[in-house]
Amino acid sequence: MKKWKKPKLLRSRQDRYILFLFLLITAIHVIAWHSKAFADWYRLYAFPVFTGLPARLSGLFRGSAGEILIGAGICLVILEIVLLPFFLVRRSRLYRYRSWNVRLVCWILIYIYGTETLHCYVLYHAPTIEEQYFHTEETYGAEELAKTYSIVVTKANALAEEVQRSADGTAVYDGTLEQLYQACVLAMRRQGKTYPYLAGYYPNPKPIRASYFMSQQYLLGIYFPFTMEANYNTVMYPVNVPATVCHEYSHLKGIILEDEANFFGFLACIESDDVYLQYSGYLSVLGYLARQVRKSVPEELRKTLPAASGLVQKDDIFLTEEQWEQVEKRAVFSTETVNEATNVFLETNLTMNGISDGIQSYSRVVRLVVKYYGFADVAEDFG
Repeated sequence: MKKWKKPKLLRSRQDRYILFLFLLITAIHVIAWHSKAFADWYRLYAFPVFTGLPARLSGLFRGSAGEILIGAGICLVILEIVLLPFFLVRRSRLYRYRSWNVRLVCWILIYIYGTETLHCYVLYHAPTIEEQYFHTEETYGAEELAKTYSIVVTKANALAEEVQRSADGTAVYDGTLEQLYQACVLAMRRQGKTYPYLAGYYPNPKPIRASYFMSQQYLLGIYFPFTMEANYNTVMYPVNVPATVCHEYSHLKGIILEDEANFFGFLACIESDDVYLQYSGYLSVLGYLARQVRKSVPEELRKTLPAASGLVQKDDIFLTEEQWEQVEKRAVFSTETVNEATNVFLETNLTMNGISDGIQSYSRVVRLVVKYYGFADVAEDFG
């Protein structure tokens, strides 16, 4: 009787480790899809343990370690394509190393799959802010939306007069970049007293070297789950930085839904003692509120609402015309093509993780801001 032989996949210890990790990560993913209680426990207790070391290690780099890894990954893919024929031809000197090469690629893929799952995908299934801190059965109407918009516009108008400005009128921070980082960290830690998962360690945010390309994607910031970094666009109009950094910091703490990260970026900034952060916070939601007001509030009521001042209109932008000119001069591909590709990627990623409205989910921050101000008590829903 023939003896049972282990499949080739299981003969190597490394192969068994790879298979075990793949199955373990997949099991965690499946459990999270079916249990909000598990996802909530994971975000509050396990996630900080898994992410603390990577965040501290990447914090040793002055620039974005994730950006470096992406560049290295692109180079590796190109190298693999070039060398593939040599790994397949028996007479090639590289043929004997094909098993080693396959294992290297497998370890890299397991790392990507593991960090994306543990630092990102599982978190999509945790309870929402509304489920934990607001009354989800309550909705809001045109009157509540109008009141919230009025508060935000009025606050923004007042703060626009207080922030420091450069010679050309640009709203700039009255301090060093390091002081701005620390102000954002302090603002987020303060929120940790109310929302426990926001407490703890925060690394410095990382400026992106490829910010011109990032601008073509209309991205203010980006969270790298494989290095646990909060990255921001250095080309964008400066007053966007604080709210963007706090938004990305929220992702570092397990707040993966974009509308909730928008909300915590807003909340951390407006409840800060720093005027510049407050202004950034109000501006970060003003556009979302204004679009919803135009869509949902009757014209007669809209006419009674306060208008954004000239300074607020000047500051409530992504890039200035001059910055867009610089972006287009450096562009390798058209901005339209890059932005369209980015939107497809984001839409696919969100819908695959159970966010049915995809990119439109960013605008759900309006609902959270209205509920924050306590006006959610009318039946008609404009959320």
